[in-house]
Amino acid sequence: MAKITLSHIEFSLSEMRSRYNQALGQKEMLDKQLQDSKTELTQTEKDIEIWQQVQVLFSKASEFARAQLKARIEKTVTAALQAVFEDDSEFRVYIRQLGGAPAAEWQLVSSKGESGTKVVSDTEDGDGGGASDVVSLALRAALLELSRPKPEGPFILDEPGKMIDKTARPNTARFVKQYVAQTGRQGIMITHHDELEEVADVAYRVVQVDGISEASRV
Repeated sequence: MAKITLSHIEFSLSEMRSRYNQALGQKEMLDKQLQDSKTELTQTEKDIEIWQQVQVLFSKASEFARAQLKARIEKTVTAALQAVFEDDSEFRVYIRQLGGAPAAEWQLVSSKGESGTKVVSDTEDGDGGGASDVVSLALRAALLELSRPKPEGPFILDEPGKMIDKTARPNTARFVKQYVAQTGRQGIMITHHDELEEVADVAYRVVQVDGISEASRV
């Protein structure tokens, strides 16, 4: 049996202290890593909460922006319809979700008959297509002005109001003239209708002679 001396005991204690100190150092390092991880987790949870709030804010802001755009478009197109047809027609936009994305549908609301009953119809169904022409014209004008950044350049129209009744064409022409005057844009219009031509500041008539187009100032 080996004899245990005091020096052996002291050496063993020294080794134990060394392992203890190493383990203590590792524990302190792990404690620090744990604390750092907890701090990062807390910050991540705060970031997630902030991001969720930002998403809600963006959603609300987007809803508000859509509501404002919807109201301005409804107002602009309604004004155009009433100016052209001289009635109480209203243009309404309905926004819904389609395939996870916002989609817009629109309808016309007007009073018909002596009873003043409100009638709802699609723009394509009203006034033989004339209402659709006016809505298309007014929507283009409205979106052109509401877009950001706003597109520059002239307002070019190819046969606007081709389905509009002859009696309503002068009002259509005045609407276009008022729009370009208010926006400062140049209006360029191609038309076969004299009622639209008459509001132009400068007009050219194009005719074909032997297959060749010739333009002359009116």
